Amino acid sequence: MSFFPSDWDDEEDEDNFDSFQGDIESLVSDFENKSRDNFTARELMELFRFYNSQIALPGEIRNENYSKIIIELGIQQFPYMPIFTLHMVEIFLRENKYKQAHTSLAQATAYTPFDPALMMMKSICYSHEGARKLALESLLAALEIAGNDDEQLEDFLEMALYHEQYDLTLPIVEKALNAGAEISPIIEKYIARAEDDGLIAELIPSIEAIIEQDPYSSEAWYVLGSGYLAQEKHKEALRAFDFAVTINDNFSDAWIALMECNYELSNYETFISLYNEQIERFPKKVFEELEGLLAWSYHETSQTVKAREVYKEVLNRDPTDAESWYSLGLTWQQENNFTNAIPYLEKAYELDSIEVDYGLVLATSYVATNNTEKWEALFEQLSTEFPFQPEVWLDWGVALHENGEINKALDITEQGLENSPRNPALLYRMGALCYLSGNQDVAILILERALELNAQEHFTLFIFAPELKKAIRVLECISRFTQPKFSDE
Repeated sequence: MSFFPSDWDDEEDEDNFDSFQGDIESLVSDFENKSRDNFTARELMELFRFYNSQIALPGEIRNENYSKIIIELGIQQFPYMPIFTLHMVEIFLRENKYKQAHTSLAQATAYTPFDPALMMMKSICYSHEGARKLALESLLAALEIAGNDDEQLEDFLEMALYHEQYDLTLPIVEKALNAGAEISPIIEKYIARAEDDGLIAELIPSIEAIIEQDPYSSEAWYVLGSGYLAQEKHKEALRAFDFAVTINDNFSDAWIALMECNYELSNYETFISLYNEQIERFPKKVFEELEGLLAWSYHETSQTVKAREVYKEVLNRDPTDAESWYSLGLTWQQENNFTNAIPYLEKAYELDSIEVDYGLVLATSYVATNNTEKWEALFEQLSTEFPFQPEVWLDWGVALHENGEINKALDITEQGLENSPRNPALLYRMGALCYLSGNQDVAILILERALELNAQEHFTLFIFAPELKKAIRVLECISRFTQPKFSDE
């Protein structure tokens, strides 16, 4: 992939760029069969886009090699067009070939010495290498040449974010704001893509700079809230989204996010109130994605009949919504009405068998209704599909123990430990089963290991086997790891 997904739009000045009129398949055929010696700049870029967009098979380097060859041709034939050098530098950065990246930039700069994009890419190269001072110097030079060109500054911000050089973003943001650039959507896009909380945290100062510049920007408050929401900082996100809707009460996305925060904070009554207020102001379709949360909020506030009505409305609209089938089943399962719960849970599992919770809740419902044949088969299947999920082995062990099969429960728990040997819950369970089966010495050794890993979880021992609260050896073992130690001094 590349930072420059479009490079040249069709409406660009054709005095600078050749317009591509042919079809891509013929162009690719000409290139791969070497039917032509020359290609226009536009054609080379179309070829580059084509190979960059192809999904490579495992071990296949054809597309990457062709991409590099095309960019090299572009640099040779059109050395005065920085776009080819920018792409070549991207390739070198992916390969950690910093010397070659700087050489390419130096050669391109000889043709266009004051091109701000080349200076910006040079800053990114230095930043990749960890040369922060040189990176900042190049960045400031690029910003000076770019002046108040808002589109150029927006590109700079995209470049820094794409290459994950977050240290460079704040000076760009400050300059872009003064130039009136629209940068909130850019930051929002990268927040949505980011998977690392640390990376999102590095973007927060840039968003705060936008708000400092314009505290009445509902979009900026929304982006800030999105950043906090991605970090699961729901209280901070709630505050930001609240500002966004206060400034612009027609901002439907911000209302949705505000409601989601309330839901995550278990403010179910507030969620219901906000939903019912806003459904009067916006078309109902706007809040369709929240109907599942609305239904569960009704359930959590003891309005389960209404919850089931909402779930059924959702399922009438989309019968393939596995989560709604599952949640509807849960409303019955939590009332210990397993007979009513099972059909809904079975439907959820049928639609989405890769969701382990769907299988586990269904299996435990079979246990509760004494359907031994079904729960045995389902736990067998789950253990094959999710061998590294401790909950599978724990729940299976409970079912066997309650069925009077303690030796089988021991075997199943041991299999779980083979896959997750450092899991405290499985160790506590194994220790309990060993103690209950008469192997007290082994049980204490296993409990010591569990306590070393996580002494705070020892209460799970008594949830599974309350009778162990009277087992002196067990209590003495636990106290050695949980009681405060005092020095002799």
